[in-house]
Amino acid sequence: MNYKIACETLGINGDITITEEVLKKQYRINALRNHPDKSSAPDATNRFQQINAAYQYLLKDLHFMSMDENNTDDDTETEDTEDINVTNSYASILMSFVKNIVKNDVPNNKIYHIILQKISNTCEKKALEMVEKIDKNVLIKVYEIIQNYRETLHFSTDFINKIKEVINKKIENDECIILNPTLDDLFENNLYKLCVNGFTYIVPLWHDELVYDNSGNDIYVKCFPLLTENITIDNKNNIHVNLTYDIKEILQKEYITFYLGKKEFEIEPKELTVEKTQTVTLKGEGISKINTIDIYDVSKKSNIVLHITLE
Repeated sequence: MNYKIACETLGINGDITITEEVLKKQYRINALRNHPDKSSAPDATNRFQQINAAYQYLLKDLHFMSMDENNTDDDTETEDTEDINVTNSYASILMSFVKNIVKNDVPNNKIYHIILQKISNTCEKKALEMVEKIDKNVLIKVYEIIQNYRETLHFSTDFINKIKEVINKKIENDECIILNPTLDDLFENNLYKLCVNGFTYIVPLWHDELVYDNSGNDIYVKCFPLLTENITIDNKNNIHVNLTYDIKEILQKEYITFYLGKKEFEIEPKELTVEKTQTVTLKGEGISKINTIDIYDVSKKSNIVLHITLE
């Protein structure tokens, strides 16, 4: 085993700096896909052994590099060295993988962690029985995760389609309403009065999606802001703006002005470097952040991220 082979085995680009997070992610994905307890491939055992060897090799390499940088004695134990000796059972790797993906993908993730583990560790027939008892909003998120990692978790297409059928049955009487607020609506924290079947709901327009109960059925309210082509809003409500300037022009200006809706912003040319592309972040100058506990809270603001091109 050498560095190049280890990287190829785990599907890692050897030209980039490998972090422990990247290494562990690639190990979990490859180990689950090729684990002999699940894979029917004739070379599954050998393939799994190669994956494990590659992981151990690169983890040791990372550990030694870390020791060199920190002048740590060779016999110092760290979490890395303990992690090398982690059990190779399918259940153990699965537990680690599921815990990691829900940590990254899902807020309040404990329930998703438990559900995904149970679904992954039982036969598909029993898993479907469990799926039918799960709250529909939780099930929709579980379905999205299963779709994204279907190969890694060894779910059949038939099983995934059956989950979709269960979801469709659960939401058949639900209603989806789409609103198109402007950027000014978002900056001004505007609310939308929504009346459905005799019920009135006050919708905070800076949220991307909200779910309201309407006599046992759900009303999904999705907000898709009206944005120009050079503007996007990410899942943390940060506003990303693509701007292009003539370098000769901006050097003659004291301030560079741009607008988001009616709101005016300024940056100083001295904040920029002499590079073709660069990023400038205006911290806390964006729209209200989404608070899922108090949906009307506007105390915290997102960032405005400028992606600037100089010509």
